[in-house]
Amino acid sequence: MTTYVAFSGGADSTAMAILLKEQGHEIELVFSDTGAELPETYWMIPRVAEKLGAELSVTTNGTFFSWFVGFGYLLPSMHRRWCTRLLKQSPQTVFGKKVEAELAVGIRADEPHRMPDAPRPLLDADMDKNDCLALCEKHDLLNPCYKWRSSCSCFCCPFQRKNDWRHLLDEHPVLFALAEEWERLSVTTGDYGFGWNQGWRLEEMRNATEAQLALFDEPREEACLICQW
Repeated sequence: MTTYVAFSGGADSTAMAILLKEQGHEIELVFSDTGAELPETYWMIPRVAEKLGAELSVTTNGTFFSWFVGFGYLLPSMHRRWCTRLLKQSPQTVFGKKVEAELAVGIRADEPHRMPDAPRPLLDADMDKNDCLALCEKHDLLNPCYKWRSSCSCFCCPFQRKNDWRHLLDEHPVLFALAEEWERLSVTTGDYGFGWNQGWRLEEMRNATEAQLALFDEPREEACLICQW
């Protein structure tokens, strides 16, 4: 019987896949492609599937860009998390109904309050964040984005930390420029007129010194749970 894994390419979902494979499960990785993933994630996902001998299914409900334009250049925000709902949760729900099974989710032992009704192999095995990172490193399957980023969420996630944005500028300047242009469109052309962050713009970050950057506010919320797996 196949165990279906909600898979993001991050440390938690990768550790979950490794754990299930070690427990003898036949697994299938289910990745919801937003069209705005980091290059490291697109590189990592087939590598994990190949090394674990797992089937890989890629689901989609359109791209971030298509929804962004369709919503009149509306960026996601704390109050409008349309990206997670439409691009991650919706296609995985459709997939689960198709195979008539619940997808196992990467909820760790140090976050037991989250998604209590879903299969949670990491929590059942009492694995926390450090355990997940260690297991991925043991199998040489840790997403390389963790060398410079706190999560493997989309490159333009509005809930990423200041340092994640700053390192995106260093590691992938073209992607930073794209996020900056989408922000400009939202502010100048969109119906709502706000950027990725309420207190500052990416253009300001790009031109800021380290001392100035320290004064910028951190996003008030973390990257969505499903994007941190």
